[in-house]
Amino acid sequence: MRQRKFPQMHDSLNGFIMTMLLAYLISTGDRKITSNMNATQAFRVCIESIAGGILEKPLFLIKETSRKTKEERKAYSEWFEAVMMDNLDCCNIAYYMTKSSLVEIKTAARATLAVMKHAWDFGFDEIFMTGLDFSPKFDYHLRISMKDQPLEHPSFADEGKYRDIEKQIARVLDQGIGNRAALIRVYGRVPPPKWDVRKGVHIINELPVFVGIMIKDYDSANRMVEIGPSADDVDESGKFRTFWGEKAELRRFKDGKINETAVWECDLTQRHLILPKIIEYLIRRHLSVSPSCIHVSGGQLDYALMDGKKDSSDSVRRILLAFDVLSKQLRALDDLPLRISSVQPLHAAFRHAAVFPPEFHILASERLAEKIPQRWCTSCVEPLEIMIQLEGSGKWPTNPDAIEKTKASFCLKIAESMKRIHGIKCIAAEDSVDLLMHGFCFRLRLHHEKDRTLVNARTEKPAMEKSLGSKPDSNSANLPLHKDLSLQSLHSSMLSALQGRYPVYGPTVRLAKRWIASHLFSDVLKEEVIELLVAYLFLRSAPYSPPLSRVTGFIRFLLLIRDYAWYFKPLIVDLNEDFTSKDYELIMDEFHAGNKTNPAMFIASPYDMRSRTWTVASPDQFVSLFSSLHLLSFLLQGKKRGIILITLQSLKRLVAYARTSAELLEKLIEGDMPERWPSIFCTPSNLYDIILKVQPQRLSHPHRVLFPVDVKSRVKVTVKAPGDEFNPWLLLPALKGDSDPEKKLLVGFNPTCCLINDIKMKFGGLFTYWYDHFGGGAIYLNWKSSPGEAARKRKRVEYEDILIELGRLGASFIESVHLNDRQEPVV
Repeated sequence: MRQRKFPQMHDSLNGFIMTMLLAYLISTGDRKITSNMNATQAFRVCIESIAGGILEKPLFLIKETSRKTKEERKAYSEWFEAVMMDNLDCCNIAYYMTKSSLVEIKTAARATLAVMKHAWDFGFDEIFMTGLDFSPKFDYHLRISMKDQPLEHPSFADEGKYRDIEKQIARVLDQGIGNRAALIRVYGRVPPPKWDVRKGVHIINELPVFVGIMIKDYDSANRMVEIGPSADDVDESGKFRTFWGEKAELRRFKDGKINETAVWECDLTQRHLILPKIIEYLIRRHLSVSPSCIHVSGGQLDYALMDGKKDSSDSVRRILLAFDVLSKQLRALDDLPLRISSVQPLHAAFRHAAVFPPEFHILASERLAEKIPQRWCTSCVEPLEIMIQLEGSGKWPTNPDAIEKTKASFCLKIAESMKRIHGIKCIAAEDSVDLLMHGFCFRLRLHHEKDRTLVNARTEKPAMEKSLGSKPDSNSANLPLHKDLSLQSLHSSMLSALQGRYPVYGPTVRLAKRWIASHLFSDVLKEEVIELLVAYLFLRSAPYSPPLSRVTGFIRFLLLIRDYAWYFKPLIVDLNEDFTSKDYELIMDEFHAGNKTNPAMFIASPYDMRSRTWTVASPDQFVSLFSSLHLLSFLLQGKKRGIILITLQSLKRLVAYARTSAELLEKLIEGDMPERWPSIFCTPSNLYDIILKVQPQRLSHPHRVLFPVDVKSRVKVTVKAPGDEFNPWLLLPALKGDSDPEKKLLVGFNPTCCLINDIKMKFGGLFTYWYDHFGGGAIYLNWKSSPGEAARKRKRVEYEDILIELGRLGASFIESVHLNDRQEPVV
């Protein structure tokens, strides 16, 4: 009860009411709680009674001897929204409770029962140790500023007057969005803690009104048409038009019916803004509140996902249509030695998890000869990876190198057939085939069952126990992730199914990826790790319900990173929701047994129960510490600043950034600070030793840079571009007469990531790397050792030479190299 903040609300459950309810259940309420029960059993019975709606019914503590007649009891139910008569049968001790508070308590009780039923550890932490705050609890948040509203100042005897505005808000919202929302909670205003009684209660009128809204499901809450009564029902139609005003209109439907409707037309990418628009419209119409005083959470973070002036997810629909056509064409190929039996998407765009899905590119289209709409376009094209499988055959070689060569031959044959039959432009390589069609580049990668993968022992439940207790296969351990198609296929298919169940998963994971990259953690967390973290929010959402808005999902993502005990327990993501208690025990045993080799973020999933895939090196490994005393003594040992402390740095920094962003986001929702939503994705640049400032015109997508780079440290090296400087932009009219314009495309080329790889190859582990691979205007480096240790290691090479070499590596892409004076090493 305290963790859910009920006692802090003026109209909700408190300790006295809960005590009386327990007394009722023991003595009067069919004696559901008996003396033979322990505390846990009595708690369960109490929660089950609340979830069943016992507080919504009239309760009489002395039911057998009550002097109230049935008519009097019925009158109490009409006068009050909650009735609980005391043992003297003369006072309703629950008189202050409201309908919305009763629904909130009932919803919380049902969520608690669900945790107790499904959690493998009975959900102790979720029920008793996790506090529920306003921002992460609700899907949409409404804040109405009443400071400048012309309201009459109430007196001490007029509590009902200053509660009228709250009741009116509840009534309007219940009528307008009641069929879209599962809970509309209007929080009553209470005086601040340091309230001066002598100034009266007029200060309450200046306090904002907060409303939390939980929606039933995404589709019904964001439908575009609100269907009202039939046009034949004159009375109800009049009420509908009076309520909705100019938004009401008559519409004829396909079945011939004519109904009153309120229509909220918008693009498919803007459907999540329908409910905030309805709320704002109703409050303005019925309460005469100015738009500047109405604040509804919903689309405040959309700017981070905009690709120019449009939502970046707008191209996903075209990608899926093109993939459907390609899949049918590949399966129809009949001139291959073995037919293609399966075509499975791997790219994050197919599961709606790509921050910036590949856009339509005219050079990858069959319509290049037609009118060219734009003058300039980028030459960098991101390929959409697809895995294909061939039908079975016993003639495949057994040698791994021979398998790779055979696959390369099949790739060449597929490219030849697609070009000859369908006229598709193809670029064949040894391990893949790039197909340019419908404005996109599809990269086909061939998978065979004899490929060296680490998934074979993890795809079947009976083999899990054995694989957990055994060492990983040497070939599997050495297999690069980008070649492990089975693993990628399992990950993609499971998360695609999750996206189908929870439509908000896609926007939430896109915001999470954008936040991770904007704070320069692109070299720390793989995108697949972020997808698993967000999936955990939906599969193990307790004590909340699964998020149904992108803002709430993003808040919970930040809270997960901030509050999870990464050092002491694994994060178990049961994507198929079929883990047994034995599976959980095996994962816990593996976590504790591998205390010297565990990754900093131990994330177990159905296809990787040992967390040896995505987080094995990001963040880096650390020695698990199983008590706070050991952790404290370890951190106090100044001499042990070697690999362990340094490898914990990334995770500690990530948690610190999540803490700051979560606090900022909650303050923005609750109105405790000015509207500064973009600052959530802004990261400081004074924490790094070396800054490589990028030329904006050399970025393949400069419009994705959220903030201009403000470097205050002095310039150490000014980079001069060579004669053949790199240019990622193409002048399309100049290519119109070119016979092979697609050769100008740079498929899969990201200049930022390529420069990072060059620096790593040149300097190895000398630096830690911080950058934003989506749209960063600079690359940041830190010396991996302390300044003194770094100076001792660089006896032969002056750090000035290192800066010059960095400028040479980034020539034509880097504008200047900056050195932070405060952290400049002494050589």
